[in-house]
Amino acid sequence: MAEVNGRPPGGLTCGQAVRQGERLLAAAGIGAARLEAEVLLAFCLCTDRTGVLQNLHRPLLPRQTAGYLHYLGRRAGGEPLQYLTGCQEFMSLPLLVTPQVLIPRGDTEVLVEAVLELARRDPRPWRVVDVGTGSGAIALSLARYLPDGSEVYATDISPAALAVARENAGRLGLTVRFLAGDLLRPLLDSPGLLGDGFDAVISNPPYIPTGLLAGLPADVRHEPRLALDGGEDGLAVYRPLIDQAAGVLKRGGLLAVEIGWDQALGVTGLLGEQGGFTGIQVRPDLAGRDRIVLAWRGEGHGE
Repeated sequence: MAEVNGRPPGGLTCGQAVRQGERLLAAAGIGAARLEAEVLLAFCLCTDRTGVLQNLHRPLLPRQTAGYLHYLGRRAGGEPLQYLTGCQEFMSLPLLVTPQVLIPRGDTEVLVEAVLELARRDPRPWRVVDVGTGSGAIALSLARYLPDGSEVYATDISPAALAVARENAGRLGLTVRFLAGDLLRPLLDSPGLLGDGFDAVISNPPYIPTGLLAGLPADVRHEPRLALDGGEDGLAVYRPLIDQAAGVLKRGGLLAVEIGWDQALGVTGLLGEQGGFTGIQVRPDLAGRDRIVLAWRGEGHGE
């Protein structure tokens, strides 16, 4: 893109660039076009949105305009904003995100908040594991907000995802023990790590049915298939996760998982079939849709 409405690169002010970007992104079907135009311009100028809005009359240098147009084109083509800027906030923590990890979302904050709510009722050190950690969003939030002395573990089958999670932990100065492997196998196969068991297993597993993946929005299709594909019925990962969690949790330990809005019956049914969990609860997200399932190994808490 060499021009914007006939203007040569370098001939725009910040305000004009934002308006042009808003029009381009809106034409591409992006709902928050103005916001995203501001965020991309701020990224290109190495500032924040406030810095852009306070300098709307500032002229852009040619290289700044060229960079901005480059990123606008990529965003209009469907690349997620967070992959372009490399950042997503989660539970007030700034996280590095790359195309190797799922982009953390507000729905998953509901899952973390549910666990923290229970921890506030029982303010002792917790021993927890985040399964399929991706960027580390859940594990790092728990490391930040659980009571002092808590131990946080995290697993992922993807070495690339674990590298991102470890970098986030280092940037934030938070301690999490990251383990490579499928679901809870790294703990089940290592009695020394398993110890007396865990107080909680938390996971946002892939839960989109395979047949629906092709119809997802373009930006979501850029995210790792491994983090999205839940098999034919969307429940393929829950089956082994529930069985393995029963072998990892202490008696009375918590299993907390995110679900698709229409999967409450499927996941609670699997928990019932497994037989090792009681006190099963389904809780909604901020839009009122079923979003998380809580269950306790052997006995219910938190009713």
